[in-house]
Amino acid sequence: MKKQKLQDDCTPNSVHDKERLKSKDTSRRNFIKSAVALTAASVIPIQVGAARNELGVPLVVSRKKKIGLFKGIMPIMATPVDKNHKIDLVSQRRHVDYCIQAGAVAVGHFAHASEFKKINDTDRTRLLEVCVDQVDGRVPFYAGVTGKTSKDIIRYAREAEQKGADMIMTSIPYGDKIDQIQTLAMFNDLASACSLPIIIQDTDRTSHILTPELIMKVANDTKQIHSVKAESTLFLSKTEELLKQFDGVMQVIGGNGGKYMINLLRVGATAFMTGTEAVEVHAACINTYLAGNEDEAAKIYFSKILPYFAYYAAGNWKRNLKFMLHERGVIDTNIMLLPDDQPAGYTGTELKEFQWTLDKIGWNRDWKTINE
Repeated sequence: MKKQKLQDDCTPNSVHDKERLKSKDTSRRNFIKSAVALTAASVIPIQVGAARNELGVPLVVSRKKKIGLFKGIMPIMATPVDKNHKIDLVSQRRHVDYCIQAGAVAVGHFAHASEFKKINDTDRTRLLEVCVDQVDGRVPFYAGVTGKTSKDIIRYAREAEQKGADMIMTSIPYGDKIDQIQTLAMFNDLASACSLPIIIQDTDRTSHILTPELIMKVANDTKQIHSVKAESTLFLSKTEELLKQFDGVMQVIGGNGGKYMINLLRVGATAFMTGTEAVEVHAACINTYLAGNEDEAAKIYFSKILPYFAYYAAGNWKRNLKFMLHERGVIDTNIMLLPDDQPAGYTGTELKEFQWTLDKIGWNRDWKTINE
């Protein structure tokens, strides 16, 4: 992707944007040539073939591009729109920078926090191009490719690879009812069509299909499964079971918005995909725990994450996500993608108390001051 083609989307609208654009270099893809250019604190080297399943079959992860197991926050971005409900690519670029400045070890798009079902194919292509360009090789970029049908998933995956994504994440199709045999066939077809490492997303809707046994079968058949994002029923027990079977070759990534972050860390998770409303707070909890200080990590979780989460999750979390990003100046509006079928946001006393709670936990309005 040549950068001159993207200049129509990156007109700076602030001093910070101008400085960021001025300082960008051309090393976007260099990290993939030497595995992943992440710090040792952010990634665990892959041990290909080190683990074996219960039948003694060795597990091999990623046919071509080998990406290590992550340690830290790897958030899923929202999709900003302007007052005319058009995709706001300038805000999207700023959103990428915020995530990385806040401590993300990877950045993703096209999942539930992105309102992915509302993104048309033309906007998806442009967003892919802009996100890959803006990430610029600083951390891996993963693209969600879950679609209504298996054909959609494969089509999205091929485009993600073509546009320069480093990984893909998918669940099973949300428009088709498929069984375990069909799910296995879908992942085999996906692996044949796209060489990128795959993150499997498991939710309440898919947990009866994506059993640990099937996930292991998919991993052994495709040789491309990097990890599983576990959000399904009894996910703590499922996470613990999967981690034992993966034995360091693959990993389980925590989700659920970070609501059970400290518990998942105690079970053994080292990476989390959440929304982007408070990336630095989530990163602080994870990094503190992984540094060996469970008590301090628990303090961050119980004194900073849970208080705001009570409001964040009790209302409409997708609308609250955009509200918080807009409050911090990360995105220019808090408008939802069309059709705007989300319940109304907080008003009156609820909104006042939500904002008071955010102030009390040290959540800064200006995202540029995170590291000051």
